[in-house]
Amino acid sequence: MVSRKSPVIVTAIVLATIVIISLMQVAPPPDTNDGQEEPAIVPHPFNSLNWWDIPWYYSSESDITTVLSRLYAIGPRFDGTPGYTQAAEYVISRLQEFSIPSGYWGPHHSVVAVQKGYGTDVRSIVFGAHLDSDESSSGIEQNGGGVAVVLTIASILAEYRLPVDIYYCFYAGNMEFLDEQHMNRALYGSKEVVAELENRGVSVIVSYNFDELLYRSLWQSPGSRLIAEHEADVGQGYHRTKYFADLFASFMRKSGQSITSVQQLQQVQTDHIPFMSAGIPAVNVRSGHQPDPEFPPVDSPYSTDYDCAQALYAARAAASVAVYLGMQGNGQQTVQMLQATLLPYATARLHAVMTMSQTLSVHGNSTSNSTLRLTLTQGSTTLISSVLAPHTFEYESSTQSGLGELTLSVTNTGNGTEHALVYLTYDSDTDGDGVLDADEYSWPDPNPPLDWDDDGLSDADESVIGTDIFVTDTDKDGISDSVEVACGLNPLRDDHLEDYDSDGIANGLEIGLGTSPVLNDTDSDGMPDGWEVQYGTNPLDSDGQYDPDNDTLTNLQEYLCGSDPLSVDGDGDGVSDTDEVRLGMNPLSDDTDSDGLRDYLELANGLDPLTPDYDLDAAADGSDANPRVNWLVVMCLLGIAPVAVGSLTLWRRIR
Repeated sequence: MVSRKSPVIVTAIVLATIVIISLMQVAPPPDTNDGQEEPAIVPHPFNSLNWWDIPWYYSSESDITTVLSRLYAIGPRFDGTPGYTQAAEYVISRLQEFSIPSGYWGPHHSVVAVQKGYGTDVRSIVFGAHLDSDESSSGIEQNGGGVAVVLTIASILAEYRLPVDIYYCFYAGNMEFLDEQHMNRALYGSKEVVAELENRGVSVIVSYNFDELLYRSLWQSPGSRLIAEHEADVGQGYHRTKYFADLFASFMRKSGQSITSVQQLQQVQTDHIPFMSAGIPAVNVRSGHQPDPEFPPVDSPYSTDYDCAQALYAARAAASVAVYLGMQGNGQQTVQMLQATLLPYATARLHAVMTMSQTLSVHGNSTSNSTLRLTLTQGSTTLISSVLAPHTFEYESSTQSGLGELTLSVTNTGNGTEHALVYLTYDSDTDGDGVLDADEYSWPDPNPPLDWDDDGLSDADESVIGTDIFVTDTDKDGISDSVEVACGLNPLRDDHLEDYDSDGIANGLEIGLGTSPVLNDTDSDGMPDGWEVQYGTNPLDSDGQYDPDNDTLTNLQEYLCGSDPLSVDGDGDGVSDTDEVRLGMNPLSDDTDSDGLRDYLELANGLDPLTPDYDLDAAADGSDANPRVNWLVVMCLLGIAPVAVGSLTLWRRIR
């Protein structure tokens, strides 16, 4: 008998185990995307750029023309006149808009602004233009264009925090002369600025001056629309002369036009001269086109003789120079990136300027079955030429580079679209002293840390987390990355409609309320945030022991009992929540037993609000004409009475 029952018992145990395990399984979380895939995060375009390329995506021609129009409205601004003062105050106000402090320097009141770097040394880069005009003209070409360029540089670099200081100088006294023949310019302002820089012990890496750079002739060489003039390198070397002109010209190529030539300085008297005289590397940027004396250009902001676009390009290129030079050092080689999507037979180029002879390294990745060809050239010398290997690649130049500009080109030789990411790595020695910038210059971590998008997360932290340093809300869910990280949400997916803590409030709404999206009871008072929000208590204040409705029940008790903490009679049935709780009734229902008769009436008529059929007559109290009388019993009694009387009478007669 036992052996026959054993299989049955074993089978029963197995079935019971399966049922128990099935009941214990945790239900999968709801699909918050309704079966749809999470939308892909699109990186900000700046992620595919070098830091020094970003200036080309800031500013517009209106930044140039706005300044020109204001100076034109002021009129002549000869040194020491009300016009000059008015122009100087305008420049100061514009600098204030960029949060760059400025003031007057020297007896002639040049305007100088300083954008402080976070480094601990005294290195700086100077951008300047003379602010004054002659006594009778509005001075748009002389030198409203230069002023507009320097202000535009300031507007771009205000987006950055660099380790070096940036000086923005607007010189006075350029249009004054030391002789009656007007052969020798006074250059009072730039001389005074140079003296003050030396007095302060400032180490100027380079000074760029912008002067008379608007004029353009359609009949003259397009390659010399702008000229970057440098001092002769005799006795001084490439690094203190031509290098900085080459660097400016290489960044001017970002305009997509070849409009800048590099030349040795001619007999031009303007505000770069005092810097050169003080032994400071300086470059003068001016128009290379010469106006016809018989047909002088119309000197107005929107003159067809002037090209504000080339002034804008000059501002962007100069800002790029500042970012590039400012980032050289701190133990790092220079790495320039070229990221491109190339249509058939298209070419992408990267330009760099070498400050030392060296073997160059190129690495990166490309699509499979790549049809891309890479070449690295310097002048007529080819340093690298190769078809890119699919996926990852790395090449070194077979010969060393020389000083000066080189070009890295990637060409798609196939019929399909190709993608390439190329890195050019090299060493820099900006001052040519034989010590690498990586070893010579260092700076501490900035305090506060760099945070490009001002979202409260440092760029370094965002790189670790994977969020976009150029976007405050990487996943586009309406909650900034820093808030998501601080509150325990996922900054890489749209989770604002989800409810991580299951308190009945969506994550995004909790952020707005100030409650925690990952704690269902933010203030730890025993009442869930969702319940507190629903009933009007404060989810940020531990108010569990409060009794705002003075019904002798604390908020926590009302939560546990299911009553309304802000109403003495939450269900409006005429019975206080206190009495309902004491009697075991539902304080949020006016008919606890759902018999169709309100609790208040049941109590008033001596009925039981917890029993739907008080008289047990199978009729709910609410539909019972007399819920206190069981008519079934009455009818039975009425039916039994005659029988009982008749039976008693019959019994007596028989007896």
